[in-house]
Amino acid sequence: MSNIQDWLEDRIILKVYGGSHSYGTNTPTSDIDVRGVCVPPKNYIIGIDNFEQHESKTYINYAGYNKKREPADAVIYGLHKFVRLAMNCNPNIIENLFVDRTHIMDKNELGQMLIDNRLMFLTKKARHTFGGYAFSQLHRLTNKLPMEEAKEKLENNNKKIEEYEVHLTRLNHQEKQLNNKLELTDEEVLILKGLESEIKKYKQLIGTIKENTKEIKDRMGYGNHNHRGSHKDLIDAHGYDTKHAMHLIRLLHMGLEILIEGNCYTLRPDNNYLLAIRNGEYTLEYIKAEADRMFKLLDDAYTNSKLPHSPDVKKINDILCDMTLLSFEKWG
Repeated sequence: MSNIQDWLEDRIILKVYGGSHSYGTNTPTSDIDVRGVCVPPKNYIIGIDNFEQHESKTYINYAGYNKKREPADAVIYGLHKFVRLAMNCNPNIIENLFVDRTHIMDKNELGQMLIDNRLMFLTKKARHTFGGYAFSQLHRLTNKLPMEEAKEKLENNNKKIEEYEVHLTRLNHQEKQLNNKLELTDEEVLILKGLESEIKKYKQLIGTIKENTKEIKDRMGYGNHNHRGSHKDLIDAHGYDTKHAMHLIRLLHMGLEILIEGNCYTLRPDNNYLLAIRNGEYTLEYIKAEADRMFKLLDDAYTNSKLPHSPDVKKINDILCDMTLLSFEKWG
């Protein structure tokens, strides 16, 4: 297997600014996001090696780095994975194809082929993907736990898991000792059955606690890519997570535009409105009511949209094959 770093940059066909900079909602403290598409070498396409995407929190191969000296958060997708996700109208993928041209950092003839054919990825699936992502933002918006309360719950869960795992280790040891015996007395058989039942119970308890831990982390906003921390400052200042609120409304607007206009605008024409939401200029009650109104509009737009339900798989496959063969001619 070749070293990915040896070929990655040379085989990028499209590289763009992503996130808040591409939406026009960035602030002085916003992270820099870089998104790209590459065509890996032949051994990753027709051989046994595999490449889907490369992620880096310290990416410096973009023009602005020399000025700001701030590493970017980068994701570079392999062409085939990128196309598969685009076929499902994945919001994080679709927006890369529709960025403003000023946000395109690098693009060759293969990247241009993706841009030229970007409309073929817009389908009625946008109702479920953009709407689904929006619903996730709404859930985070209204299900945040106060940070100290959440930390206390996580600490208690970790203590319980540690306690139960110690006890489970002892039970497993006792079970193993009995199972290693050639013959068991009737009393030992009953003890073994009891051990098996107790082991099963403790495994279930540990599983339940781990599920609860995951739920708490989700409600705290874990998974947020912003390395500067959670959105606690926004919650403290405005009473709710205004950043999630901004993305909620943005996703609903974008989904509506796709279904109604058959187009996608990554650089948001409503960016001032979105920034006002992020700055807490609207109440939580307004955001919830507006989201409810827009979800209904999204359902109506889905019903009346002239977009196909699914993409033209044959057309996309033909273009993907052409791009792959062209990459072989370009790089060997």
